[in-house]
Amino acid sequence: MSESDTTREKIIVAARERFSHYGYPKTTIAELAEDCAMSPGNIYRFFKGKIDIAVEIARREALSAVEVIEAVLDCPLRSSRQRLEEVVFADLRYTFHLLENQPKTLELAQIVVSDRPQFQIESLRRERRVFQRILHEGQASGEFMVDNVPATTIALHAATTKYRYAQLFTNQTLAELERELAHVMTVIMRGLMPTSEGHAVAETQIPDETTALSFAASAVAAADTENRNENEMKTGTEEVSS
Repeated sequence: MSESDTTREKIIVAARERFSHYGYPKTTIAELAEDCAMSPGNIYRFFKGKIDIAVEIARREALSAVEVIEAVLDCPLRSSRQRLEEVVFADLRYTFHLLENQPKTLELAQIVVSDRPQFQIESLRRERRVFQRILHEGQASGEFMVDNVPATTIALHAATTKYRYAQLFTNQTLAELERELAHVMTVIMRGLMPTSEGHAVAETQIPDETTALSFAASAVAAADTENRNENEMKTGTEEVSS
């Protein structure tokens, strides 16, 4: 990591701490500069303004969420239906716990989406690519009856948007959301899958926390924590040696 990258990372780490503790509105560039032992002018060398730091933090959180659901795709011995169901439940659980454990993240997300609409558009594209891959695989195997994968991807994504960062839309508990999502996925699966000898496609069951999706989420979360700790250690080493 170059000196420039180290300094930039130092600013992001300090901002993440400030935003999570005091909130975005109450944090100033001057305070971040003091935390980083640098001048406010030096902060502006790396970021045009406070909102740009917030966007970078939100981008990383969004990528972590996508990494969780992408990890499910590589789990072996999973049908396309299982992958799709596990993806949406993994996404629900990961993003719900994120906002529950870090309340200020919700505030930050709302500010970033409002100020930088393009951020949300890019996030939606990343999420849709995961759905599109599952639909293509299900179509190829004959498990799903899909004539237009791109259109179905958009419809599927729209139908499950409420269950991604759910606290943005509702005050329901996680258990309530899981039960509701199971019913939604049942309707979706019955639209995607052919019936067997006239019998309706089975209802979606809520995946257990010990399934592959949970291991994937835990692995990504652990890797994220390890990376943050490593960056902080590198930053500390740079300070000692300077």
